[in-house]
Amino acid sequence: MFAQEATPEFDPLGENVDLPRQVRVQAEFIEVSHETLTKLLLKPREGADDSALRQDLAKLTEEGKATVVETMLCIARSGEKALTESIKEFIYPTEYEPAEIPNEIHTTESGEKVKTDGKDHATGPTPTSFEARNLGSTLEIEPTLSGNGKIIDLRIAPEIVYHVGNETWAEWKGKYGDASVRMPTMYTLRFTTAATLMDGQPLFVAALSPKGEDGFPDFKRKLMVFIRCDVLTVGR
Repeated sequence: MFAQEATPEFDPLGENVDLPRQVRVQAEFIEVSHETLTKLLLKPREGADDSALRQDLAKLTEEGKATVVETMLCIARSGEKALTESIKEFIYPTEYEPAEIPNEIHTTESGEKVKTDGKDHATGPTPTSFEARNLGSTLEIEPTLSGNGKIIDLRIAPEIVYHVGNETWAEWKGKYGDASVRMPTMYTLRFTTAATLMDGQPLFVAALSPKGEDGFPDFKRKLMVFIRCDVLTVGR
């Protein structure tokens, strides 16, 4: 016996209730070795459902062969943008006034100005302009539901930013301390894409190289990124 699909004219089970819906989007970053990634992707896939692949990674995580590095999650209504952040605001100078050596200084109790080379009273570079960079994880999404509420067109842009060190551009050490010009070095894991997903099905969307201890890409390791959308009906 075949069940009849609910329609506006025939809906005995009340399945066609017009309730508002929203989409919960989850992004997972799972670290594996480069060799493990290659083995997992040996078998070609035709479908967009990566549930089996995600289950394989769950087993590897239990065995200590994979690590969940980050999970981001955000809910949005269809056709609307949403943003979630777990960040620290890192503020650093970007422009400097050059170092200065005064031509004359006060050297007597009476305030008399005496000519001097001023080396002992030199001032180092002075910051005049600053910028802020968000360190941590950010997830921006824009889901759009299909008419039947089963398919989601998703725009997604996750990002993870690390501060990995500072580069010295000019050294200045004087009587009053260290005023060297240093600029921060950031390591960023980022991708921006648009994908189509079925409700509740995970999709493997990107592979990234995490940073090594030296702050450079470590190509022996990979971050596998999975996204999943769950359509949630308000009132159920």
